[in-house]
Amino acid sequence: MAFIKEESEDMKIEESVKMEESVKIEESVTDVKIEESVIKVKIEESHEETDEDTDKETDEDTEEQTENSSHGRAADRSFTRRSGRRQSSPVCLRVDSDNSDCDTSDSEWTHSTPRSNSSFPSGRTRRGRAQRGIGRMHQVHQHGAAGDQTTATVNHPAEDAEPEDPEWHEMNWQPKNIPFTENPGPVGDAAALESEQPVDFTELFISDVLIQNIVDQTNLYADQCIQAMDDTSQHARCHAWKPVTVPEMKTFMGLLFLTGIIHKPELYMYWCTDDMLATPYFNKVMPRNRFEIIWRFLHFNDNTTRPANCTDRLYKIRPVLDHLVSKFRELYQPKSNICIDEGMFLWRGRLAFSVYNPHKPIKYGVKSYILCDSDTGYCFNMKPYCGESAALGDTVVSLLDRLVGHGYRLFMDNLYNSVRLCEHLLEMKTHVCGTISKNRGEPPVIRDVRNADLRIGETIMRHNENVMVLAWRDKQVVKMVTTFHQNNMEHVEVWQRGHQEKKVAKEKPACIVEYNNGMNGVDKLDQNIVYYPFVRKSHKWTKKFVIYLFQISLFNAFVIYKAKNTQGNCNTLLSFIQSVIKSWTSQEYAGGGEERVDLPTENTPRAPYNTDPTNRLNVIFAVHELVPILPTARKKRPTRGCRVCVRKGLRKETSFYCKSCGVPLHPGKCYSVYHSKANYSA
Repeated sequence: MAFIKEESEDMKIEESVKMEESVKIEESVTDVKIEESVIKVKIEESHEETDEDTDKETDEDTEEQTENSSHGRAADRSFTRRSGRRQSSPVCLRVDSDNSDCDTSDSEWTHSTPRSNSSFPSGRTRRGRAQRGIGRMHQVHQHGAAGDQTTATVNHPAEDAEPEDPEWHEMNWQPKNIPFTENPGPVGDAAALESEQPVDFTELFISDVLIQNIVDQTNLYADQCIQAMDDTSQHARCHAWKPVTVPEMKTFMGLLFLTGIIHKPELYMYWCTDDMLATPYFNKVMPRNRFEIIWRFLHFNDNTTRPANCTDRLYKIRPVLDHLVSKFRELYQPKSNICIDEGMFLWRGRLAFSVYNPHKPIKYGVKSYILCDSDTGYCFNMKPYCGESAALGDTVVSLLDRLVGHGYRLFMDNLYNSVRLCEHLLEMKTHVCGTISKNRGEPPVIRDVRNADLRIGETIMRHNENVMVLAWRDKQVVKMVTTFHQNNMEHVEVWQRGHQEKKVAKEKPACIVEYNNGMNGVDKLDQNIVYYPFVRKSHKWTKKFVIYLFQISLFNAFVIYKAKNTQGNCNTLLSFIQSVIKSWTSQEYAGGGEERVDLPTENTPRAPYNTDPTNRLNVIFAVHELVPILPTARKKRPTRGCRVCVRKGLRKETSFYCKSCGVPLHPGKCYSVYHSKANYSA
């Protein structure tokens, strides 16, 4: 009985505990309901405050837009840079407060900003571009009070597009008419020259005055170097130096020009006596040692007179550069179409102002800004780039020089062009046409256009009454700026992939067609001078750059020659250069300042130094006749090193040579040993 009583008491205690827990649960449910009601009140208050803030922001945006439109430009902070639409706009987000059945009928709406601001135009969908008046669809995902997630799709009105600048117009474009007032062709001394000899036209640029200056600086530099080399051997080649003269320098240059026609990998090979490699003309005109020592001491300016504070990086070639460029400008008047582009001179050595341009055939070297005639390729002006921070607009104006004010049409690429520069040159009565890069003063509708915004063949045009900017879609969007073209299309025939038999008819804007034809002036110059490159390897960039200037000078002389002699004998640049070489090397070299004399009718042949003739061991000694070495213009009794003595390490010379072998030998023992022993040097 006692056990039953204890069990009933335990049950009563458990029932009382359960009653207390149920009371606590009811109290917690009541608290939750109170909290939910408080949340609803707070949401309503925040909704009212957000509506007031949104109205204020809308009023402020409207005032800013009105003020900016009165000044002719849109506020940059209110619009995206790429799409021209607002970055932040009110978006309706749905918040569910019911935690039981997620009934959307009791939902409330509040204004918020989107989670991400896309840089793409908001009027675009995944399938294509949407029209401006339709707006966009938003899918918003938000957590409710109980953690449930709902999705709502809302259709909003179209966002405001960036207002166009009132300075730019779409209709009524009429370019200004600036007549061309010059007579193209040779001018000055070139116009007065009546000659059919190519050398006379070459000496208009590479004149005796210029060569005399090079001769003086070369002799001075050679003396300075020899005085500084007191510890050298008395047999060093530099001690054989004799002052060079103007005729000898012309002979040296003639042979240098000839190396551009006859290509050999090494300089010494032009004097090689091997039958397979021999070019006897070089031996006949100038000895190899004399050519090499002139090339070694070739110089163009005095180093000792350079000021201590001189910052001119082109000081060592300044006299030659200034002389030739001034002649370029003085002797020829370009035609109406001219162009500016970069020319590259190859140099892979260490140089403070060398550049790398991956878009050029010559990617490493010294860059020069060059202005050329688009029709002939004549180089009118050039300015080497030395690393200075000069504005490109100032560089363009300096290259034009005396051409401004005469109605020239200048073609440039997107490196130089801008709307401001075009307007400035138009004030100077010079038209401009070319491609244009982004953010160079073009209107936003041209600046922000992309491939997807235009179909192939479509165009967008704007103008400000002085300059027309155009975007045309081909494979990619091409942006052009011009001051003298109409907004019309031209029919052209082009080669296309898959149509190898004939060209395909196509329509292009007139400015692009003429740009393609007028921008190739510098390319013509580069193409012609690369055919016969006589630039030699050197550790000094100054020598190579001056030779590069000589190449341009020869091409310019050829252009003037063709303008003066339309029926001349030299119809190609190759024949023109050959004629100049013959004129400068037609007489034999006479060193040491002596006068040049006629070539002898017969010279003593030279045997190969490293090899012996195959008939050397012929036992019939009557074949190996020993005769005297023939005299030359420099020596009446010339001598050469005996082959047997030289191979034994002895420095002995002889005045006889074997007529059959062409090898200089002493009479007697050396002669017999050479023709009887296989190893005659032992």
